[in-house]
Amino acid sequence: MQHMFKGSGLAVVFGLICVASVAAHQAPAPRAPEQQQAKEPAPVSGELLSLDPQAKTLTIATASGNEMRFTYSDATEIVGADKDVSGLATKNGTTVTVTYSTHGTANTATKIEVTAKK
Repeated sequence: MQHMFKGSGLAVVFGLICVASVAAHQAPAPRAPEQQQAKEPAPVSGELLSLDPQAKTLTIATASGNEMRFTYSDATEIVGADKDVSGLATKNGTTVTVTYSTHGTANTATKIEVTAKK
């Protein structure tokens, strides 16, 4: 009877070695979304609907009728609006082009260009 257990013990050890070997050769798991780098989609243009300087957000309506919301910071480059965000506060209805990056579901403006009215 004791001889029978020795054989099954070897089978268990062999099985564990095989499982460990297979696990070591598997591809690494994909990174979670929060570990992925920020993505930079193509800039988007639209009509400036609102600007909230306290929350540091702006909302635009794109040509396709979608509304997009962006956060911005002191590092966001402003072009054509007195060179800062306060110049945007009076520009509702103006066409703007926003260059941005995405972080999960948040859109962060890196550059806001105000198009001069014709």
